[in-house]
Amino acid sequence: MGITEKILADHAARRDKDGISWFTAQDLKRLGLHDHLFTVMQTVQHTLRLRKAHQVVESEGCTDRWSLQDVH
Repeated sequence: MGITEKILADHAARRDKDGISWFTAQDLKRLGLHDHLFTVMQTVQHTLRLRKAHQVVESEGCTDRWSLQDVH
């Protein structure tokens, strides 16, 4: 399973009622991902854009976390 698939599966399991889940360095470790937080964010963001997915990646100015959000 690739990086984006791991993130999407985790997002589906723990997103809130607004369709948002936040990811920190600890979350990445839990998922077995060892790249830097924003390296993973960029990878996921790029992959989702290529797929024209219904999720977007946002940092909202945070430097210690980023979110995955469902959009319609």
